[in-house]
Amino acid sequence: DRKIWSATALVHPQYHDTLEAVHCSFLKNGSRAVTTNSYGVVPGVGFEETEITKYMDLAGQIARRAVKKHESSDTVTNPCFVFGSLGPLVESYRADLILPHEEGVKCYRRACQALLPYADAMLGETMSCIKESLQVLDGVAEVAEEKKQQLSILISYTLDSNGNFRDGQVVTQGIQQILEQAKTKNNVKLLGILFNCCEPEALTIALEKINSDKDLVNILSDSDVLLGAYANRLTQVDPNWSLAESESPQPFRKDLNERHYWEDFVQQWIDKYGVKMIGGCCGITPEHISYIQRELDKKMEG
Repeated sequence: DRKIWSATALVHPQYHDTLEAVHCSFLKNGSRAVTTNSYGVVPGVGFEETEITKYMDLAGQIARRAVKKHESSDTVTNPCFVFGSLGPLVESYRADLILPHEEGVKCYRRACQALLPYADAMLGETMSCIKESLQVLDGVAEVAEEKKQQLSILISYTLDSNGNFRDGQVVTQGIQQILEQAKTKNNVKLLGILFNCCEPEALTIALEKINSDKDLVNILSDSDVLLGAYANRLTQVDPNWSLAESESPQPFRKDLNERHYWEDFVQQWIDKYGVKMIGGCCGITPEHISYIQRELDKKMEG
């Protein structure tokens, strides 16, 4: 369904078992966390408020069920986590199309409320700019205040080919901005800043910029905020792309198999830039995760 995209697996019950099986496949191959399939449950594709609550809740149920099933195995010794996915409300990659702040905050608050019973942390992902991520932060903060409890959040940004945010802001400036805002939220703990849903080359550029800013590196360390990266395997996306106007899926790259993803990118992100959270976005498969896990195991043994 080109309109509701991944939310198809929630709207149509015949796909619920398949969705759970996908979560389980990633966990079986080494993932320590899965994100709820709630990314596409947004007003921008026509979902009403009651539908958003319904399908967000369902996405949380299915993800949590998969984690419980995985952890029930006698061979699993490490805990696994559910991240509540809070994606762009209108279009991915489009900083020029985000909702007005208060309207966006209201939408993210509703989504967070529905995901909260199932998620270990909220994940604002594929954020195109700081303004968009501030809507997520404020929405989660309002729920935390309402519930009188501390909530954890990770915020992940998509980047342009120069390693900057999609509105052109320099990545180091934007990170400093979101760190400052996060400090003002007493009931929200920012666990990590990540980058996702862009070419791995762009992630490397952004991480190099961060690594070269020693003051920022120190601030991240002092704040206990981790860096993360989970690239996609798509060919370069047009800056003016929109799901509403696209007629077919974005083609996959042919040069980013499991070994190349590890050797050309992930290994460098870990060894050179100190990235602590690694994964994959569109087109990155359980086989990619399995390859990464095997290489990490070798490092541990060495």
